[in-house]
Amino acid sequence: MKKLAALILALALVLSAASLALAETPKTKLVVWSFTDELRGMIDKYYVPAHPEVEVVYTLYPTDGSEYRNKLDTVIATDPTGEEAPDVFALEAAFVKYYVNSDTTAPLSELGFADEDFANSIPAMVQIGTDSRNGQQKASAWQSTPGAMFYRASLAEKYLGITSPEEFQEKVADWDTFMETAVELNDASAGAVKMFNSIGDIWNAYQYNRAAGWVVDGKLNIDPVLYDYLDLTKQAEEDGLYNLGTAWNETWFLGMKSDTTMTYLLPTWGLHYVLKPNSGNYDAATDAKLEGAEGTYGDWRMVDGPVGYSWGGTWLGANSYKLAQADEAKKAVIKEFIRFFTLDEDFLYTYAKDSGDFVSNNNVVNKIIAEGGTPNPFLGGQDHYAAFATAANLANGTIMTEYDDAINTLWSDNVTTPYIKGEKDLDTAIADFKAAVAAAFANIVVE
Repeated sequence: MKKLAALILALALVLSAASLALAETPKTKLVVWSFTDELRGMIDKYYVPAHPEVEVVYTLYPTDGSEYRNKLDTVIATDPTGEEAPDVFALEAAFVKYYVNSDTTAPLSELGFADEDFANSIPAMVQIGTDSRNGQQKASAWQSTPGAMFYRASLAEKYLGITSPEEFQEKVADWDTFMETAVELNDASAGAVKMFNSIGDIWNAYQYNRAAGWVVDGKLNIDPVLYDYLDLTKQAEEDGLYNLGTAWNETWFLGMKSDTTMTYLLPTWGLHYVLKPNSGNYDAATDAKLEGAEGTYGDWRMVDGPVGYSWGGTWLGANSYKLAQADEAKKAVIKEFIRFFTLDEDFLYTYAKDSGDFVSNNNVVNKIIAEGGTPNPFLGGQDHYAAFATAANLANGTIMTEYDDAINTLWSDNVTTPYIKGEKDLDTAIADFKAAVAAAFANIVVE
């Protein structure tokens, strides 16, 4: 009898387990591609616990050597609806417009998003994620990367008599004033301290003065403000107003920890991952000042600078080809993934507080500021979140095009460098630039 009872009990357990297995809802597979492991960490920490019904298959392809773009272009060309093709993919600033201004990305309206869903998003990030051809938003960002101007407080006081960020902002309120201050600083320091380190630093911000981007209605557009940029850089070169550095080289980094450079124009990530680590006395392990070491930690402050601008960012877009074949349940999962990371204010608040990243939602930004913001000892206690909040809403994302990365390089190589170095006159430099653009892009009309 006991054996029979045990057998019946075992059979009952097997049947019960089988019934539970049959009742379990299978997970929906979501294929996500990215160029950085940042998103993977966010998925594991925040998304998966809140969405146990979704199986995220994450694939990382680095941007080095254009591997990410090559992989994405290949799969879209050969098997865009295949099992390995992404449902959702991340896009960075260097190539976001290339995909947004193409049929690869689906309009977010096809997922059920409405314009009002993005009412509280930082405007520039929405503009950059919008297809320039038809005004349809096709990508959404969880972060915003506004740029600001960082300056050395002790040098500003010593050579310019300035003791507050408000006073310094007046000295860099526009580019003409910035250059006047550059001359004043150079004279006061007998050339020991320069206003900025590299021409590239100026370009990243200055080009946001443009009213329109490089290509307008299919034609190459050289915005008149770029001639002002050439005047500025020519003066800086001839009068010795900068440190002859190049971004990411030894001279550029040296200026961050020595008394040679007054300002750096950097975005949100530039503060945390460029300026702080290269200040000379920063302890990454504790995110604090390294005592006993020489450096500039605590001597930096930040202001808006001459112009609002943005530099960098990550957007999420949906594969239009897979979306066209997806059922309603799968579409809902794709929508929720994009909504969660880029619009969910509870997530964005938690993520911002955990990481210090500057997020793309004004409601969240204002909430953090209202709670006291983020006093930063590297900036002498200044609240970098509040300062970036102002800059974020000044940036204009409408000037970005899918050609920017390539044409910016052609402009630098054919115009800026040879012109300011005296190797070409302006007419020759512009003619060479136009010829280079025409050779690189058969679809752009060059007049």
